Amino acid sequence: MPMTARDRRTLIIGGVVLGVLIVGYLLLNVVLGGGDDTGGTTLPPIDTGASPATGTPTQAPTSASPVVNFTGRDPFSIPGALAPTATATATATTTTSVSGTTTVTVTVTPTTTITPTVTPTATPTQPGGSITIGGHTVVLLDTFTSGGKQIAQVEVDGKVYSVSEGEKFAGGQFKLVSISGDCATFLYGDEKFTLCATSPK
Repeated sequence: MPMTARDRRTLIIGGVVLGVLIVGYLLLNVVLGGGDDTGGTTLPPIDTGASPATGTPTQAPTSASPVVNFTGRDPFSIPGALAPTATATATATTTTSVSGTTTVTVTVTPTTTITPTVTPTATPTQPGGSITIGGHTVVLLDTFTSGGKQIAQVEVDGKVYSVSEGEKFAGGQFKLVSISGDCATFLYGDEKFTLCATSPK
């Protein structure tokens, strides 16, 4: 039996309606993740007013679990304005499942390097009358000649010593190396320093 124009138009309208329903179903269940997938689903038959030659169409789509990707700023990271001044390397690992459970593992390795500033006990760059070295205060009081020898009169922590060149004093902690005019050069351990007498002659 040949199809009339009315039957052909009815089939076209029914096909368009069926296509819209299938696309809407796929959008709701596959893309948006709605519904509970417990098995295949059959669409209800559509009454178009005519008898289609192939019977009632059925659709059994299978929907895959949606893949959730998170991008953007880590919600557990410290904002830049509140970050400490010391630098640190932070490694964060985030694992997210579809059910909504989030597991975050954060490893922080501090990389702060503190360089201490050491001030030496003081070795004068220019000769002066006194110095504090090794916790001792040393003052050159005078230089003079006695019995053909040059003598330096030195005060260490309030005690006065009269010493000649090459002689140790103050319990052997200091040594007079040389005398030149009003100045004398001393050794304290491996440290050499020079003092000049400031008292008038």
